[in-house]
Amino acid sequence: MVTPEAWSRARELGISLERDDGRGPAKARPAARGARHAPDERGSAERVVDASGVRVVRGRSVRLGRFAAAGPDTQVGLLDLITGADGSPMTAGIMSWRREDSFPWSLGYDEIDLVLEGVLHIVIEGRTLEARAGDVVHIPKGSRIVFGTPSHVRVFYVTWPADWAGSP
Repeated sequence: MVTPEAWSRARELGISLERDDGRGPAKARPAARGARHAPDERGSAERVVDASGVRVVRGRSVRLGRFAAAGPDTQVGLLDLITGADGSPMTAGIMSWRREDSFPWSLGYDEIDLVLEGVLHIVIEGRTLEARAGDVVHIPKGSRIVFGTPSHVRVFYVTWPADWAGSP
């Protein structure tokens, strides 16, 4: 299982992850030297880092990249804003998708979501939980869910631990 933070971190390290049609684990390979991602593929945001370590991510500058782990035919947008690379034990970012881009997910970490826009559906064990703009959702580690929406949704998320591969 590869988490959203892991996909982003792999990109930061110059590692490309590939799916093999869901019949096995993702495979890692070094990215082509000098390869550049299109701005819409990787995402971007303006960051200000104070000497104290305090970071500010300018919300109006956030441009989501494509989250390929959601599936080849989806247009899920994602950008990790704060990660373990920033010295944080948590990861925080923004995700967005439309109804037709809903996708299944297994969490190897705890996640808290704040719905910024639209309606979030979390389908778990055949039940659908709904959260609207301003609502906060906690999804426990080990959950197997479907992230969905009846129209569109934009979510701010925090995951713990940021180092999902090192979590127990």
